Amino acid sequence: MMNKKLITNIKISLIFISPIICSILMLDVGAIEVDLQKIMHEFYLHIFYGNNLSTQGHIIFDTRLPRILAAILIGASLSGCGAVMQSIFKNPLIDPFLLGISSGAALGCAMSIGIFPSINLSLLAFCGAFFSAMLILMIGKVSNNISLILVGVVISAFFSAITNLIQFFVPAEESQSITIWLFGSLGLIEYDDVFMISIGFVFTFGILFILHSKINILSLQDSEAISLGINISLLKSICMLLISFICALCVSVSGTIGWIGLIVPHIARFLVGSNMKILLPCSLAIGASILLLSDGIARGISTFDLPIGAINAIIFAPFFIILLYRHINAKH
Repeated sequence: MMNKKLITNIKISLIFISPIICSILMLDVGAIEVDLQKIMHEFYLHIFYGNNLSTQGHIIFDTRLPRILAAILIGASLSGCGAVMQSIFKNPLIDPFLLGISSGAALGCAMSIGIFPSINLSLLAFCGAFFSAMLILMIGKVSNNISLILVGVVISAFFSAITNLIQFFVPAEESQSITIWLFGSLGLIEYDDVFMISIGFVFTFGILFILHSKINILSLQDSEAISLGINISLLKSICMLLISFICALCVSVSGTIGWIGLIVPHIARFLVGSNMKILLPCSLAIGASILLLSDGIARGISTFDLPIGAINAIIFAPFFIILLYRHINAKH
């Protein structure tokens, strides 16, 4: 018994350490090579003695570091949202990207860029994500697992079509900005973006973690959850509101980055089980590490800054096919 508990503790410790290791590795990934030991000494002199940073120091401090911090927060947010959604809908094949929440947020971003430039981009992103989430909640009451996925695909396609129309009619410069959001990229991240997402992250997952025991109960049959005093509709609405909020913040600064929220909860569930008290923080840590590595691939395999959304699709789409195949077979 002690050995099993020890192994579990080691797994959890390694999971929580992994974002730190990946962050250090990603500091050295990019078109320009840097001497990390020299840069660390520069940072020490800059922070405590006010010395100016070299060109390499500015590359690390002004470009790579905010990008790494954003990758940690966005990867953790998307994977955490996926873990919660899969639990409350009792469906292992859904996440914010597949059900159209990310597409709704992207539509809000496109409307802010191309139609309503005076309205805050994050606000319209939230409105699009929230509208999509409410559609999912209404449809989820009358649909089974497979049809919910199909409806999510339709919602996503519908929002994407409207986004493409906006992109077609706006001037070329605005159309190019929308294209960046659709591809998904961390190349334009600044410290203000990191601060905004960090506030939303703490708020969202602080509440979701407080609710972890109730979310665990939602994974039971509805009749059992009701008998335990859970207001299913209210709890789902709160969770989806929080998910819409953090997804909108992520999309507003990085664009649509898919597959993290779908694949990571499965990895975490395999390693630590389904108890949301452990599953949620482990999903956050693994999601942060995976998005850091994906961003490292996007920066490292070419001199260009490749879109991270496309990298994720190439890597993780085959996993979805495997998951779907296993899920369908389990039903028969």
